[in-house]
Formats: sequence, C-alpha cells, structure tokens
Amino acid sequence: MRCKISLRKTSPAPLHYDYQYGLASMLYSKLATANQKLAKAAHEKKGFKFYTFSNLMLEDRIPDKKGLNFKKAHFYLSSPDSKFIKSFSEGLLLEPEFFLHKEGRKVNFIIERIEILPQISITDSCTFRTLSPIYVKTLRKRGEKLIEFDLYPKDSKFYENLHKNLVARYEEFYEQKLDKDYFEVLEVRNFKPKRISIDNNYRRCSLMEISLLGNPRLLEFAYEAGLGEKNAMGFGFVEVLKKEAQK
Repeated sequence: MRCKISLRKTSPAPLHYDYQYGLASMLYSKLATANQKLAKAAHEKKGFKFYTFSNLMLEDRIPDKKGLNFKKAHFYLSSPDSKFIKSFSEGLLLEPEFFLHKEGRKVNFIIERIEILPQISITDSCTFRTLSPIYVKTLRKRGEKLIEFDLYPKDSKFYENLHKNLVARYEEFYEQKLDKDYFEVLEVRNFKPKRISIDNNYRRCSLMEISLLGNPRLLEFAYEAGLGEKNAMGFGFVEVLKKEAQK
C-alpha cells in the first residue's frame, strides 16, 4: 500500500538539500503519535524495517542558491504492511504541522492532504524509476580489516547484493521461504550518482531507471518496500514507468 502526502511550506527559509534524515525522523515521530505500540516495535525491531518514502516532489520550485525553495510539494510513503500506512497517515493528520531542522536552519511545514493510492498489478517484467536513490553496500578487506564500501551499478556486486537483500527482506516479512527467487537486472538507464548525508554519515547511492525480470511477488515487494538497503531512511522508493504499467 502507498499514499501520497501533499504539504505546504509555511516559513520563508529554503530547505537544506540533505533533508532525508530529518524527514525519516519526522515520520517516525508521527507514527508514535498515532500508535505508540507500533512505533516502539518498529524502533526496537532487529533486522529490516518494511517501509520507504520518496524524495520531495517540488510543485513550484523557486530558484535559491541556499537550498530548496518552494511553496508546495508532495512525497510518497509505501509499505507492504497496510497497518503501517494507516498509522502513519493518522499520525500526520492528528498533528499536521512539522518542521525539518538542519545546520541551524528550521523550516516549517503543514500537511494539507493524504491520498491512499490504488493498488497496481506487476508482472514478471517491469521497469522501475527511482523516486529516491537506491543504496547498496558490501564489505571489502582493507589490510586486516573489513570495511563497508558503497556500491554503484558499475560494480557487479551491486546486482548480487540487490537480489540477496530483496529476497532476505521478503522472506523475513512473510516469514516463509520463497521457492522461486529468480531476479535479473536487464538494463540500467539514466544512472545518476548521489551522495546523501544520513546522521552525519555520507552514503553513495544511485538514481536510475532499472528494468527487471523476476518472480512477480518479488517485484511487487520491491515496489511496496523499496529496493536496496536503508529503506526506512528514504532509500530505494520506485515507481512503475507508465509505458510498462500499460503493458
């Protein structure tokens, strides 16, 4: 299930480019407002968290060298767990005002509308477009130590780990093994590298269009829960390209 959240900026200051971590923190606080038990369980849960959200889609961008300036915007929130989406929505509507704070700059917002989007059907062949960057990492040996290394699509390990991560999250969410976990990346187009600050740590990640062949259940899960890692921090949100959705 996914929803579209429309908002309005109520302060004149531009928004810092690195707003993703602040948006993730705000969403968790709104979940706690509506359902403290669910928020506590999500916070304390070891392993994966099964929701993700998109970047802000600016509807009337105003040129500003100091950051992102606009009046209206929207973003999408998605999860295979409908209870999460409903609780998030309730929390946002109960307290529609919020702010994002970064490097001494506080920007105020108010939620104007939340719309639950219709379900779509996904076959075994689909092209996704990222609305937030995909993050994938691996461990590589440097000297005597194993170091985390962020991956781009030019590295074959990116695709291997993308697949493994998706299957592991699917099986943990549904609490059952997936018999047919076939998953193949056919093509990556319009790749754009990004560098995002999350809690004062920079992550290298990727915007792209990605054509996939795989088990429809896996592709549907990718659509609902995101691709790659750190989805609850706003990574890996995808939409189905229209030309694919019409087939």
